Amino acid sequence: MSTPIDLFSFLQASGLDEPLIRDHFARMPEGYFLRYPAEAVRDHIAMIARLDTGNLVEVRTEALGIREWRVTVVGFDYMAEMSIISGLMAAGGLSIVDGDVFTYREATVAVAQPETLRRPMGFHRRPRRTPTSATGPNAPVSLNRRKIVDLFHVRAVTPQPPDWTLFEQELENAIRFLSMDRVEEARTRINLRVVDYLRQTGQGGTQPLFPIHIAIDNTVTPDATLLRIEGQDTPAFLYALSTALALRGINIVRIHIETQGEDVRDTLEVTDRTGHPISDPGRIAELRFVIALIKQFTHLLTQAPNPAQALDHFNHLIDQVLANVRSERELEATFRHLEKQRVAGAMARLFGTSDFLWEDFLRMQHKNLFPVLQDIDAVGIRKSRERMAAELRARLTRVSGYERRKGMINRYKDREMFRIDMREILSDQENFRVFSQQLTDLAEIVLNAVFEVCDEELKKKYGQPVRADGAPCGFCLCALGKCGGREMGWASDIEMMFVYEEQGVTPGPHRVEHSEYFERLARVICDTVVARRAGIFEIDLRLRPYGDKGALASSLEMFVRYFNEQGGALPYERQALIKLRVIGGDETLGRKIEASRDAFVFSAVPLDLTALARLRERQNDELVGPGAINVKYSYGGVIDIEYYVQELQILYGKNASAVRSPNTLDALAALYQIGRLSETDYRMLSEAYTFLRRLINALRIVRGNAKDLVLPERDSQAFRFLARRLGYRESPDHDPSESLWHDIRRYMEQAAQTHRTRFGSDRPA
Repeated sequence: MSTPIDLFSFLQASGLDEPLIRDHFARMPEGYFLRYPAEAVRDHIAMIARLDTGNLVEVRTEALGIREWRVTVVGFDYMAEMSIISGLMAAGGLSIVDGDVFTYREATVAVAQPETLRRPMGFHRRPRRTPTSATGPNAPVSLNRRKIVDLFHVRAVTPQPPDWTLFEQELENAIRFLSMDRVEEARTRINLRVVDYLRQTGQGGTQPLFPIHIAIDNTVTPDATLLRIEGQDTPAFLYALSTALALRGINIVRIHIETQGEDVRDTLEVTDRTGHPISDPGRIAELRFVIALIKQFTHLLTQAPNPAQALDHFNHLIDQVLANVRSERELEATFRHLEKQRVAGAMARLFGTSDFLWEDFLRMQHKNLFPVLQDIDAVGIRKSRERMAAELRARLTRVSGYERRKGMINRYKDREMFRIDMREILSDQENFRVFSQQLTDLAEIVLNAVFEVCDEELKKKYGQPVRADGAPCGFCLCALGKCGGREMGWASDIEMMFVYEEQGVTPGPHRVEHSEYFERLARVICDTVVARRAGIFEIDLRLRPYGDKGALASSLEMFVRYFNEQGGALPYERQALIKLRVIGGDETLGRKIEASRDAFVFSAVPLDLTALARLRERQNDELVGPGAINVKYSYGGVIDIEYYVQELQILYGKNASAVRSPNTLDALAALYQIGRLSETDYRMLSEAYTFLRRLINALRIVRGNAKDLVLPERDSQAFRFLARRLGYRESPDHDPSESLWHDIRRYMEQAAQTHRTRFGSDRPA
């Protein structure tokens, strides 16, 4: 068409409603009319005419050649819409060669007459005035709403042509989430699709990250900020870029996409959430660094078990950086470091694995947080027990007073737990025994430091408890459970028992019975170790003599009286005592405690297998929900292996001290070495136990909750995330969920069958 009037007449003659034509002329950028022919404009308005509340988007495709199409997307405008569209294209294996994205101006612009349209480039906009009757409260929905007209030239990466009908359905569904203000849900769905595609095609994650250059200009147009972005084309480039903008509350109103060879040049017009240009210097500085950073980070999400979670956490990390870093120079230095592939990749794995670790990460003070990021390699260093003990001692020498020393111990505990937890994630959980040993070492060091601090405080008031012969009265810290076996894991508590040497009275200044002194000592030890959340490093004393009805600290006499053949200990307590290991206090008393334990546990008295079988059945009936698979309490769960090993230890331990180890894997090895386990059973049980312990860790790691022991539904996204956390890889011909499910069934069936065969139980598998 030669003039705007000719175009207007052509559109009228096409049978389109005149209000729609006028609205389109008034609210589309002038560059659109210069770039696209009359027939294309007609088709776009016709697509707009079909929009309503039940049809939020229209898609039209036109084949351009072998594996190439022109795709037109017309719909109502929503925040983050460009991220959704480009994400679906990326997930479908479509590369954007070039394109244009247009967004309607607000309806406050007057509906123009045809002769005022199609101004030359460099035009000056008219002042805005009250809208005509073409818009307003009584106008059709399609007139009042902002629309998008997006045009893409795409190329399929694979020979398989796209299913365009499915593409339009998925786009409609995603945009409906946006219309209901469920942006996070829509973003998560698309993010998972994109990352799954990148994983299956081997793209992202391990590929080198190429820098992108961003120029920001507020002088070209008064209504928006212009971004010019150049960089090497990578898979899902536009998706990563538009996602970064959406996460930071930046709205895209116009894009021109141009790809030349391996280089991409995108020109964007953007506004803030209120529709205004971004003019604040702080926001402009943020744009320069953050957009590139999130764009790069998006390509590392293949390393994250839960990529949507990782992206959300990373965005919140940026909020914290911006809140704490004041100077632009420091901001640039911080972001340049975070942009390093090694650092960003580590954060993708960390933030996409554990919610509770992320929350701990945010709680760290700024001065402590960023040294962790800046020296990510230090996280991988395994500290020896001696080094951690020396570090904590050095810190305690710098402070005095109970409260300050309590705070120092807990801060050190939490920092070291965070470091050990990070190390486990970043090392792909290759050796859970190393992880368990490090956590157990830390627990022992902390408990001994707490004991010394608390005992010192009590002595000031009550004096040093002494035996009848005048020597100091001994006191021992006895670990049980996972701490006793040096098997601590994610969300482990610390099962303990406190034993003192004998009864007596303290010398004063305030004289009290030893029973009261050590009861107070036990209580203050428990109060001093502050759990960062319920159950994590929380002291549990329920295995003490007489359980909850017993004293918090037992005398050696009470310990011996309870744990013997005529005492009150139940069969399961005899088993539990195998794990007892003295970890602190008086060494002589410790040897007496362990000798008494050995005499009781490894005696010739046969184990009451009937009572233990009833306990096991009750655990399965009461602790496992209908249809659920509990990795600890279901038949074939880790507790079956632990009970099986403990039963063999009691059976053979009287005459073979080598099998008395509190560590399950060490006990299995000892039973094999003395010929009480076949090589087949030994290897199978060792593999099954290791697998199930890693599985429990992977379940608990998300929320840091010890009760997280139930498997997600087999076909759920949560189960797929679980498989990824365990290191199962995916490809077009390999489903990690299926591989994990196969291993779960195999190991649990083997463990249950071995236990039934050995002890003659007829319970179901």
